[in-house]
Amino acid sequence: MDSIPKKFKLFGTTVNVVFDNKRMDEESTIGLSEWKKSLITLCNKSNGEEINEDVIIDTYYHEKVHTILDSMGEVKLSGNEKFVEVFSKLLRQSDNTAEFYQR
Repeated sequence: MDSIPKKFKLFGTTVNVVFDNKRMDEESTIGLSEWKKSLITLCNKSNGEEINEDVIIDTYYHEKVHTILDSMGEVKLSGNEKFVEVFSKLLRQSDNTAEFYQR
């Protein structure tokens, strides 16, 4: 099962992940990456309606890819929504299907 962290680090900077339904409704989106604020904002309701958990997780990965690319200074690549969407789906799949060695 996927899970969404409260925070993670990139280049030593802590990126916070928050849920803010009101702000996302105001922005007319369900996810937002703001590297300069070290913040990913998501929602679990849009206009009062529950959002499917898979959509929320896909959105998290999508915004995480934007955050990673922006942290690397790859602003043009971060603006390529097709690239970000495909990369985020591959990243999620690789995380979900990873098998680990037992030590």
